[in-house]
Amino acid sequence: MSMQSLPRLPMTTHLKQLEIEGVQINIEWGKFITGSSFFVPCLDNRAVVTHIIMVAKSFDMKVQCRARVENGMWGVRAWRVA
Repeated sequence: MSMQSLPRLPMTTHLKQLEIEGVQINIEWGKFITGSSFFVPCLDNRAVVTHIIMVAKSFDMKVQCRARVENGMWGVRAWRVA
């Protein structure tokens, strides 16, 4: 199946790109429910944590972030908390 034949997902007002170390990452913040998480591979974890928290606050969300190694990659996992 080619990329052109894939259905496009509807845009949401809760879509905001994170730019981490020159790489753009799309997070669908509207689908980021309490208890869910995402992982961002990176080297500069402090800057990534700060950026994730700042964007989450713009959507009135609380997140908890931890620097960790997953599948051999260093990065940050962010969980949405109540």
